[in-house]
Amino acid sequence: MVKNVFLRRLLAAVLFLALAVGLLSLAGAVLRPPQVSYGSTWRAYRAEPKNTMDVLYFGSSYAYCDFDPVEIYRHSGLTGYVMGGSEQTMSLTYWYLREALETQHPQAVVIEPTGVFFEKYQNYTQTNVAYMPLSLNKLGAIFTAAEPELRTGLLFDLWFYHSRWKEVRPSTVKAALTPARTDTRKGFTAVEGTAEDLVLTRNPRPLTDAQYEENLGWLLRCLELCKERGIQAIVLLNPCYSQCSPEQYQRLEADLAAGAPEATFVNWVDAFDGLGLVPEEHLYDGGHLNRYGAAIYAAGVAELLTEEVGLTPMTQTDENAAAWQAAVDSRDA
Repeated sequence: MVKNVFLRRLLAAVLFLALAVGLLSLAGAVLRPPQVSYGSTWRAYRAEPKNTMDVLYFGSSYAYCDFDPVEIYRHSGLTGYVMGGSEQTMSLTYWYLREALETQHPQAVVIEPTGVFFEKYQNYTQTNVAYMPLSLNKLGAIFTAAEPELRTGLLFDLWFYHSRWKEVRPSTVKAALTPARTDTRKGFTAVEGTAEDLVLTRNPRPLTDAQYEENLGWLLRCLELCKERGIQAIVLLNPCYSQCSPEQYQRLEADLAAGAPEATFVNWVDAFDGLGLVPEEHLYDGGHLNRYGAAIYAAGVAELLTEEVGLTPMTQTDENAAAWQAAVDSRDA
């Protein structure tokens, strides 16, 4: 009898705890601001049909402003998605890659590797991690790639977002509870305008050897994961004016050749002319292409993937093929 009473109380306690966690998670989801651009667009990514992406793109804003999967599809027929994040460090890229591969098995992964030259923590860890689906990969990001002082809020959304309760409207609740839908931007964020007084910089990012080696280790883990999954890995430096020093790029190329010789390394930081890009017209600032620059750059990326890497588009269902064509058509409207 005593044993039965104990078991019932234990079960009641477990159910109460599960209900409390569920309600707190729901409240956090409602209060957390929606994230539909500038990286970390996990809801839209997870809404994509499983195993329909030919290519996944990763990196910081240099990735989500420069890689336009819809324009790349226009030129190649290769489907793709950008799972980048603002100032995404290489440790965060690793956990993003692991999580992205939970629902997609692409032919290739493209990583924009400027994060190798970032500090251990950058300015947008909260945004990068908070929107990840609850999973072991999110926990990995919290405990290996996030500042210790952010971990409580990353584990419990209400810690960060409880003060937003005055902003909640019925539409806010509905949006949080409605199943996610795909987005025709496919993780790309278009930025408008052109840079003024462009000056080409080739200054080394101030980084200790120890931090570089740690960051390189995370990139090599990404490339090893691709190798294990049978995915072609491409490390691609995009055209930009706010460059690291040539010596830093040379060091990275040599280290990748030694540590991941199966990966393809491409340095296009100075390749404006060859790609048909005019810096004064196609750069939003020293580091990012604007909308028109990204559209032109897509042709070069498409050629790299199809002609040099040798990718061919996978067969899509009629429904998904129509959805991608609709995304292309939306750009022409």
